[in-house]
Amino acid sequence: MDPTSKRQKLVALLALASSPLIFSSLAWPWGRRAHEVVNELASKNLPEPLRAYFQSRQAYFVEHSTDPDLLAKDDPSERPHHYINGDANERYPFPRLEEHFFREHRAPTALEKRNGDVIWQIETYVLRLTKDFKDKRWDDADHDAVYVAHYAADLTQPLHTVSNYDGQLTHQAGIHARFETELVNALNGRLKLAPQPAAAILNLRARIFGEYLASYRRSKDVLGADRSAVAGRTYLDPGFFPAFSKAAQPLAEERLSAAISFVSSLWYTAWVGAGQPRLLGAARSPSMRREEK
Repeated sequence: MDPTSKRQKLVALLALASSPLIFSSLAWPWGRRAHEVVNELASKNLPEPLRAYFQSRQAYFVEHSTDPDLLAKDDPSERPHHYINGDANERYPFPRLEEHFFREHRAPTALEKRNGDVIWQIETYVLRLTKDFKDKRWDDADHDAVYVAHYAADLTQPLHTVSNYDGQLTHQAGIHARFETELVNALNGRLKLAPQPAAAILNLRARIFGEYLASYRRSKDVLGADRSAVAGRTYLDPGFFPAFSKAAQPLAEERLSAAISFVSSLWYTAWVGAGQPRLLGAARSPSMRREEK
């Protein structure tokens, strides 16, 4: 291939990679390791007897933590379930979306579905998990708990909440993978995570919308950390990633801690909503043993 053809091919590839239309059709998850960490630690963040139940299934929840991403690769209709780009239609704090989702308790409109409906998916799977627990359908509960966790964790990733999800609008292409995969993998074993204990959620849609706003607010910080680290250098500069890691590590730790707390609280809420049924294979808490005497 002559030099001119090579340049033309490179230009075409760069144009394709920077196209918002192409990127918006993809599902961009937390990296696999992040989802595994969230599911593993969320299982430990529960009160008994739910903790024993989930920890007895922890291997399943970790192994299958990215099943929704595998589905999204083959099913285009699954992809919008992993994000929400509320800023495509209105400005923060998204009063129309809040009215539709929280106050009027509506299903998503066609436009809202196109811009990502993860907030509705979280509610859908929490309600499914509640029914699974109530009906003692343990295999279905395992499956639906994975989907609850995956969608909830995706919502806590700030770049799942903005139209500029890969920095394509601010000349920061690749920030998505740099933050959620490369950074988390590099920090594996050194992440300082401090989730709040799981608690039953009284108003599910209010909590989901609140998590959305909290995650959206952090998107500017993630993009800012990337912009600051690359200032005066390129992304290939050996000094970039250490600088980015230093700036972004606290953000990743805060967001992953939020994910662990959110996921465990959703699991706990489903069990409480089901009437706190006795769990298959779960250890009995001391209080339960006293009641049986």
